[in-house]
Amino acid sequence: MPPQVRPDVVRRAHDNNGATVTLPDPVPADPSRPDVRWMPAHIAAAQLARGETTALALVESCQAAWDAHHGQVNAIVLADFEAAREAALQSDARRQAGRSRGPLDGVPFSIKESFDVAGWPTTCGVPGRADHRAGADAVVVERLRAHGAVLLGKTNVPLGLRDWQSYNAVYGTTRNPHDLSRTPGGSSGGSAAAVCAGMSYFDIGSDIGSSLRNPAHYCGVFSHKSSHGIVPLRGHGNARAGFAEQDINVAGPVARSARDLELVLRAIVGPDAADAPAWQLDLPPCDHTRLADFRVAVLPSHPLAEVDAAVSGAIEQLGHQLEAAGAQVAWNVRPDFDAAQLWRIYVLLLRATTSFHMDDAAFADALARAGDPHGDDADYASLQFTGAALSHRHWLLMQQAREAFARAWNRFFGDFDVLLCPAASTTAFALDEQGEPWQRTIQVNGQPWPLTSQLFWAGHSGLCGLPSTVAPIGPARDGLPVGVQIVARRYGDLTSLRFAQLLEDAGHGFRPPRIASSPNR
Repeated sequence: MPPQVRPDVVRRAHDNNGATVTLPDPVPADPSRPDVRWMPAHIAAAQLARGETTALALVESCQAAWDAHHGQVNAIVLADFEAAREAALQSDARRQAGRSRGPLDGVPFSIKESFDVAGWPTTCGVPGRADHRAGADAVVVERLRAHGAVLLGKTNVPLGLRDWQSYNAVYGTTRNPHDLSRTPGGSSGGSAAAVCAGMSYFDIGSDIGSSLRNPAHYCGVFSHKSSHGIVPLRGHGNARAGFAEQDINVAGPVARSARDLELVLRAIVGPDAADAPAWQLDLPPCDHTRLADFRVAVLPSHPLAEVDAAVSGAIEQLGHQLEAAGAQVAWNVRPDFDAAQLWRIYVLLLRATTSFHMDDAAFADALARAGDPHGDDADYASLQFTGAALSHRHWLLMQQAREAFARAWNRFFGDFDVLLCPAASTTAFALDEQGEPWQRTIQVNGQPWPLTSQLFWAGHSGLCGLPSTVAPIGPARDGLPVGVQIVARRYGDLTSLRFAQLLEDAGHGFRPPRIASSPNR
């Protein structure tokens, strides 16, 4: 197992003008203010702006949380706190000189391991890539650095980013801070665990199969799966700029507050450099100021992916609370499409996209196992091979069906502002590293269901590129965190985010994990 802190592989921060600035001592903690360990990023940004704290103090708080809990949680698996302190000192110097780069200047963050950081490994959990070093920052890292945010390290992922857990032979197993015997989710599980454990103020993850959504749900934090295409993926998982942008896959933030999600999203959205001269992004605003202003559809479960009562019950309770608050609530409504057909096409196109990461032997095996793309097989274990071997012609033919699904979603969002549904079928399940993900089961209402059945809640909205914000609404009946997935029309990111912000204002927010009571464990 390689060392968890790898200062030898990271690019060091340097003072742009070489000047040495004497900074004030960190402001002593004020008991009336939020605990710095669990402070949302936007509160930290406000305190920085008012001179009530320093970037250096924020970095040291994150390092203290890492020192206390890394041995149990194993979320930030590549870190360079020395470089982070140097970057924090530069940020504090800019603020002292009146040259702040904006609200994120000095706020510490982490990044999912699959995003490139110049000089650091990008393995995606694959041992064969342990010696890889990225030549440049991913776009999202580049943009956050430009805003002055302070990079702390990289967070753990599953092998090849293909599991709802986060473990691999390079960096080991990440555990849920609320219950160390359970998964934090995946593939952005390290992202959610780091933010939950106070090791980072926010993180950037990716999502093609609920990889941002299930970790937020399992860990009791917030996440935002952005509308497809609004955040460039250059520098993620070997993705490059140009005409081969990944289908379905998106990047987005993980944080301890819904307001943090919007703050970070605004810093990373917009066209990549090559496209910037031709177009700019202008997301439609959301004018609603109260939960009562929203037209809400509630879908607590679905026959194709039954949801455990611990999760569906929490979403039902939320729906009743919204009714009491004056919102227009409709129960168990669905878009007018064949959900089974959508599931099938989603899995095929999902695995067509991820086939890019298969080696030649794995692809040859998929070719040998592939079935009829237009057959009626609905079993994930079979569809994954058929999807990986999909021809370009078959891929193009499936776009007609996807367009029909997208039109149905547009009709649906003519009647509703948001759809509330699960991010996953259960609360965080016990760690299980035996066999392949598609060979495992989970217990839903006392019955075994394929682990991959939960992908229904990923593809239901993800296939058509819709934004989804996950907000904590728990704890659930079993005492574990539970979240709700808030889906809006495509490019309605500010609508799902506004709804999550109003839920947070109504008391549905982040709750510190159990490890907080035993920092020396």
